[in-house]
Amino acid sequence: MTASSQTRVGAVIGAPVAHSLSPALHNAAFAAVGVDAVFVAWHVHPDDLGAAVAGLRALGVLGVSVTVPHKRAIIAHCDRLASPADEIGAVNCLVFERAPGDAADGRESVAVVGHNTDAGGFCDSLVQDAGFDPAGRRALLLGAGGAARAVAAGLRAAGAAEVAVIARRPEAVDWARAQPWTAAALGQACAQCDLVVDCTPLALSAEREAAIPCAVPIDRLSERAVVASLVYHREPALLAAARARGLRTLDGAGMLVHQGVRAFQLWTGAAGSSADITAAMWGAMRAARG
Repeated sequence: MTASSQTRVGAVIGAPVAHSLSPALHNAAFAAVGVDAVFVAWHVHPDDLGAAVAGLRALGVLGVSVTVPHKRAIIAHCDRLASPADEIGAVNCLVFERAPGDAADGRESVAVVGHNTDAGGFCDSLVQDAGFDPAGRRALLLGAGGAARAVAAGLRAAGAAEVAVIARRPEAVDWARAQPWTAAALGQACAQCDLVVDCTPLALSAEREAAIPCAVPIDRLSERAVVASLVYHREPALLAAARARGLRTLDGAGMLVHQGVRAFQLWTGAAGSSADITAAMWGAMRAARG
């Protein structure tokens, strides 16, 4: 694509952000459905977040993805939050809503609206990539942070019968009743659930995995259970163990793709079908992962 004066700009902001696959995914989707736009990654220091949002508002960007460490701090710079971002307390997508301004100066009025597409994106991945419908099913989430909260909101919205939480710091969970990470709690929960989702940062590296207080008892899970992780750059030990037992597994690549599809549609409206956008983003994801 050749950029012109009409080309819109979208971005992902974070710190760090150079590793993000969002530019590859969104640029592939822009090309696939013929949207005249380009997507870039911008490093924004936490101290500069307010100034960055003000600049984005003034520049008329197409839309913005928000990644760590800004997903909660960005709320203070939004004019309002859309559901389920208001429930989750985290924003990963900014939409800039424009309306005619004062006729005297011709300036547009721009509202910064915070969305959360992580919650719905995770459930989209469960259904489309793992063939698992969470409606009426029982889920176990591992973790106390914002990722677990978003996944919990998505599962509840999708009709899950129960969402249990086990965390190393259960006292930090103010959005659910959490149990401590013990062998007894894990064993009982695994024996009763249909889905396990690791929402912790423990699988980001082998060194972090070594800090797990005790292993998830894969042998207690039903043979129909699904085991998921939000990590996508390496295979977590939990997924490897589940796969070895013959269980369905799901890594975080699908969540990244599907939350991106939802964000893309918020920014561009009816540009392209969901299937075309999803296919383009999956193509870029596979190419990036080799």
